[in-house]
Amino acid sequence: MLAACVMLAAAAATDADVSCEKMRVKELRLFLEDRGLRCEGCAEKADFVAMCEANKDAPLAEKSSPSPSDAPKEEKSIEDILAGLKGMPGMEGIKMFTADDFKGMNYEQMGKAFDKDSSRRRKTRAEYKTQLEEFYKRYGLEDKLEGVEAALDKWKGREDRMFDALNKKYDAQIQAFWDRENEKISKEEL
Repeated sequence: MLAACVMLAAAAATDADVSCEKMRVKELRLFLEDRGLRCEGCAEKADFVAMCEANKDAPLAEKSSPSPSDAPKEEKSIEDILAGLKGMPGMEGIKMFTADDFKGMNYEQMGKAFDKDSSRRRKTRAEYKTQLEEFYKRYGLEDKLEGVEAALDKWKGREDRMFDALNKKYDAQIQAFWDRENEKISKEEL
């Protein structure tokens, strides 16, 4: 209690000596807040200075005990934060990914999750054929190359679904390939 009285006396003694012109805007705001004042509509420093000069001798406002709403809030999980971003202007068409979205996905599936641009043009049969051949070669499934034309005939118009099915069917081979690639990179770094 004694310390609070000393601080009030010191503040009162220095208030008369306050030079509002020399204060920064942040200091002026704090000076006014300490007196329970707020400069509504103040846009420039001159507005704050004028209010400061007019209220130099105003008494300090008593600080109230912090209310429950002022208490520090619990940390939010990333899922809560991402959920809060949904519906924000400009964020309507943006997919918010969480760790659960990637659980059990191989690298091919993860890459495809980010490639959902509906405005792109449809690939030609030749492009799908090249993509399918590269898929089989990359993951050591060369014995499947003979059936590329038949697969494209079967999945005509649903080629993207075909690749989804291939990623699920050959997940073990895809994982093994990427494990070998990651091992090579680790050895090169050493």
